[in-house]
Amino acid sequence: MKVLCELTVSENRRLNDDTWLMALAVPPEAADVLSEVRAGRFVMLRCAESGDLHFRRPFSFASVDRLAGTFTLCYKVVGDQTRALSACTRGEKLSGLLPLGNTFTLPTEKVPLVLVAGGVGVVPLLLLAKELAPREHEPPQLYLGGGTVSDLMLDHVGGFPVRMRVATEDGSHGFQGTVVEMLASDRLPPDAHVYACGPKPMLQALLAALPENVPVEASLEEVMACGIGACYGCAVRTDGLGMDAVKLVCRDGPVFNLRRLRFD
Repeated sequence: MKVLCELTVSENRRLNDDTWLMALAVPPEAADVLSEVRAGRFVMLRCAESGDLHFRRPFSFASVDRLAGTFTLCYKVVGDQTRALSACTRGEKLSGLLPLGNTFTLPTEKVPLVLVAGGVGVVPLLLLAKELAPREHEPPQLYLGGGTVSDLMLDHVGGFPVRMRVATEDGSHGFQGTVVEMLASDRLPPDAHVYACGPKPMLQALLAALPENVPVEASLEEVMACGIGACYGCAVRTDGLGMDAVKLVCRDGPVFNLRRLRFD
């Protein structure tokens, strides 16, 4: 079930220099849609009602409060759309289409779970960790990386049920290097399952670093204009044959078996 509705901004605050946390309330008549919000899924949000900014943009769910009828998203200000979003104040209305996309595949048996995130790619993985909390004996291991410590949203991440290791490329916090280099310096349990989200170079490096027998899924970060498979702006290549090799992140994802993706 997906719903097009008017969302109300209940909070919009800065987490660091260019990253914000926004809370949105759904109208009472659409509250049931929040039962479908899961880690990996996203909302297509209209950041403004006029000009070039009226096209919707995708944002991963960061958390959901079904009793309160609200959800949150984290976003980085990188252009006019997200700059307009950062200017929104409490009580403003935004049009949203939600929830869209698929979710992560969870193992049926209890195995070590490893989360690998680059920057704001941590958002869907934190929601995944929260969903996993009731069924797991111990929290998943999160490997979180960024260019500098300000990219990591550590105050926000600290409130989620994860065991965390941090990498920064400039050495300002934790391991000096990339998040994949940090992961490679550890010894993964042979029965681990890996879940990732981040930029494509990070995902490519992760795939090269993991043993071939380790299952790995990734939530892709792609620009898209429609969210429903109409514009084909978010097409990616897989190992399928013919037309089946082309998948749309909005319709078939955003979560994919990372080993099936082709980045060349």
